[in-house]
Amino acid sequence: MRDRQSLADLYDRHAARLYAIALRITGDPDTAADALEAAFVALSQNDDAGDAATYLIHATRDCALARQTQPHPAAVVPKEADPRAIVEDAWYNGMNVNDLAARYCIPEEQARVMLCEGMAQLRTQFAAGTK
Repeated sequence: MRDRQSLADLYDRHAARLYAIALRITGDPDTAADALEAAFVALSQNDDAGDAATYLIHATRDCALARQTQPHPAAVVPKEADPRAIVEDAWYNGMNVNDLAARYCIPEEQARVMLCEGMAQLRTQFAAGTK
């Protein structure tokens, strides 16, 4: 069990970004707030959470996906799938490789490779401090 002050400090530092993630996933402000609250409750009850910020990111995403009020976006196939779009669909819409392959009309192996490429690009951008 984490103490109240450390949870309050974590909330002050991370709540705005976590709420934005939950809102993007759920599409509803109240549902996003519920998901954020659930993530912090889960953290407060988990003594083996490891890095609290990382735990909160994943818990917020999982709670938001579980509370999603809107279905996956319609399967609008872009002219060309790009790694960033693949990563966004995987993260924000909870799509797996099979879902991504179907959405973008590409083979599963290509979806897997593009997902890996997108994650590598994100790592590079985060290391460089850019978006």
